[in-house]
Amino acid sequence: MRTKLTSCPTAAATAAQADDRESELRALMMMASHDLRNPLAGITAHVAMLREDYGELGEDFDRDLAVIERNLRRLNRLTQELLDCARTDSELALRPVPLDDLVGEIVTDHPGVTVSGPLPTVLADVTLLRHVLDNLVGNAVKYTPAGTAPQIGIRAWTRADGTVRVEVSDRGIGIPADDRPKMFDAFHRCANSTGYPGTGLGLDICRRIVERHGGRIGAGPRPGGGSRFWFTLPAAPAATARTAEGHGQL
Repeated sequence: MRTKLTSCPTAAATAAQADDRESELRALMMMASHDLRNPLAGITAHVAMLREDYGELGEDFDRDLAVIERNLRRLNRLTQELLDCARTDSELALRPVPLDDLVGEIVTDHPGVTVSGPLPTVLADVTLLRHVLDNLVGNAVKYTPAGTAPQIGIRAWTRADGTVRVEVSDRGIGIPADDRPKMFDAFHRCANSTGYPGTGLGLDICRRIVERHGGRIGAGPRPGGGSRFWFTLPAAPAATARTAEGHGQL
């Protein structure tokens, strides 16, 4: 009796198929996000007109309109984050980025941020790096309890292995221990985040961006209360770092 031989896919072929599926999924996410933006913008504009033209129709109307506006904001956030997630696979435009300049731009939009400088220069895609820092600082502000002034610290230093470690710390609500292993997973929200807006995609996008740069990202408690997020990036070579700092342009 002849034994029938069946071919098994190799590990390389399986990995290639998984990469193809992920690329297709990201293309679909980008297309869907783009297609959703126009109708969402139209609905948002018409809801604003309803409030302006008929805002005096009573408490019931005002309450219903507020529910629509709140859910529209959530849909807009989700659409933007899906688009950001799809873009994390785009080709990196690496160049020396002086963190002093980039962090200085970002903190002007957020209160209560203290920067311990001077900060080093990293080799990164400036658009994607700005997204990571914006997200981490924005989260630190968002998850500060109501009635409490944000206390956010940013520092960074070059390590012996040629990487730069960046830390963003806060005095917010903190991260429950059970959530720490899953907090960078897509759509995961911490147990104590009820009542705070969010989609659960922001930290997953940050992780993808940092890992594409060859770095790592993590988080833990801050002594005295709050959280401390950190990530690593390659340091810029000394000569190109001096050139970038001399120009001071992002």
